Amino acid sequence: MHLIVIFHHIGGYHAARLRAVYAACQYRGWSLTAVQVTDKSKNHIWGELSNEITFPLKTLLPVATTPPYIDRTSPSKIAASLLSSYLDDCKPNVVVIPGWGFPFSRAALYWCKRHQVSAILMSESKWDDETRQWWKEQLKSWLYVRRFDAALVGGQLHRDYLIQLGFPRERIFMGYDVVDNNYFTQAAEVARQNPLAAKQRQPEIPDFPYFLTVTRFIKRKNVLRLIEAFADYRQKVGEKIAWDLVICGSGEEEYTVRRMIVKRKLDETVHLPGFVTYKNIGDWYGLANAFVHPALQEQWGLVINEACAAGLPILCSCTVGACHELIQEGENGLLFNPKSQQDITRALLNLHDLDLDSRFKMGQISQKIVKNYGVARFVDGLFQAIDASLKLKDSIF
Repeated sequence: MHLIVIFHHIGGYHAARLRAVYAACQYRGWSLTAVQVTDKSKNHIWGELSNEITFPLKTLLPVATTPPYIDRTSPSKIAASLLSSYLDDCKPNVVVIPGWGFPFSRAALYWCKRHQVSAILMSESKWDDETRQWWKEQLKSWLYVRRFDAALVGGQLHRDYLIQLGFPRERIFMGYDVVDNNYFTQAAEVARQNPLAAKQRQPEIPDFPYFLTVTRFIKRKNVLRLIEAFADYRQKVGEKIAWDLVICGSGEEEYTVRRMIVKRKLDETVHLPGFVTYKNIGDWYGLANAFVHPALQEQWGLVINEACAAGLPILCSCTVGACHELIQEGENGLLFNPKSQQDITRALLNLHDLDLDSRFKMGQISQKIVKNYGVARFVDGLFQAIDASLKLKDSIF
């Protein structure tokens, strides 16, 4: 059996899942090839991952050899054509496909249908991601969704959306949205055991207690409203005891964010270290007091998994997909309305008012909850989906 798993651009999350799948394939006597459209994306700058890639990998449009005029983005029709040709050459038995919206995803699905090969959908779409129109939903269902043989989803909301699109419940399995929990738990603990060494590795980590956010600076991530809420929080608790705010990331709104920080006179208390690599982010998690994720809309939000694994209390937007699975209100975190600056401020204040022991217990509960969302869950869910798809093929043919 030859299994192919496709992503647009493999980062740390994907590599951890694929290493686990590769080990499972070796145990079964199967072969695995991971396929990515490109090894670099302007939307997701993952950092150096060469040590993370321990499985066979095919890159359709590598940066080093692809002319600059060639489109390497997700909608690339060139990638779709190259993928179809590659599948013709390697003739897999099962193809695992991320979503249905990208041309390369549709090309993979159509190839599977033409060659009677099992097509597994990986999906984290949910109903409230955007305004839905019934006729578009019908077309999506008929043209793409129902043509997959089985599906691997992140959580209940993603499963429910597929069911609404007419996909059979019994062929939907959980486990898509996971990270390498041990990596973040251990990295955070190393930082806590020796904070001085962590700050030597990451000199920009502030000396004061801080809330941590890891995000992209784009509109739907809601960074500007978080800064406004943070300014109000500092005013309410007082400058002497207020925590700082660290926002790791980069993006198109960075200039506007920096102007907001200056406008609110937060230059000394809001820290923008830029993009922090997968290798280094553990130090920032380890020395943070709490994690904040203010996104207006998020299909899942894997940074929540990371922060939970790192043992942090979580402040999270109620529209983030992961909050339904990973946040227990008042137990390991607090939810807020991301459109309300006042509600974000409330969450910051309530978390700040907790004593050290209470925050520590919340972090322990975070780790307990996310323990069930490790890479083994991805492997189990994926192979359940594969087995279901193969049984379906046997019953048909």
